[in-house]
Amino acid sequence: MNDITFSSSSDLYNMILGGLISLTSAQDVGKVNYHPVSETIFLAKWLKRIKKQKRYPKTVAKEIDGFLELYTSEGRSAGLAALFHKMYTEFQLVNDTKKQYPQSAKTRFELAMNTLQENGWHTSLPINHDPITDKPYRPQHKREVFTTKWYWKNAFDEQGHLTKSLSIFVVSQPQQVIDDLHLHGFILVKGASSKDEEGNSYVQFILFPDNNCTGEAAIPTKFLS
Repeated sequence: MNDITFSSSSDLYNMILGGLISLTSAQDVGKVNYHPVSETIFLAKWLKRIKKQKRYPKTVAKEIDGFLELYTSEGRSAGLAALFHKMYTEFQLVNDTKKQYPQSAKTRFELAMNTLQENGWHTSLPINHDPITDKPYRPQHKREVFTTKWYWKNAFDEQGHLTKSLSIFVVSQPQQVIDDLHLHGFILVKGASSKDEEGNSYVQFILFPDNNCTGEAAIPTKFLS
């Protein structure tokens, strides 16, 4: 369901929370069991009801329609409850990073990279690589974080503010990178992933100014059940 993406909209949060509360209440009194199929059927009926009753603002109409289209196309296997829980976790992540940080975004980013280096990661920001004249970049280390000059140029202004979306690329399992950047106030959004001929895994993550994100958020360990 590509049109349901990570968002910090409070209206969408209230709608997701309302659905989960209704589902939990129905399960507590034995009206719905804990099987994904039963949960999906319940939430589909709930979505149809709130749409008919116009219970939520027009700002979430697109998302409600997106959920219902998913149910129409995939039926009982739509996994609506899993999607609701995933989006609720993303909202928790947003709220957790709303606090004010004394350091600039650039300083916090550099501190995060220093912590990774202390834990055995190699960071190249940016790599000395020309995508036009050079061969495809190959990592030199088993655990590496890098970006290119195209992404890095003018990403931070003189005051250290992040001024545009910044892509970083992670070689190896990325959870420690996700956790470290979250600890320093950043939300990472998942981008492309791939493998090269040597079997190295690459995962792209995108940082947005002031964490005004769209896409699928990478969830830190503290929010994983």
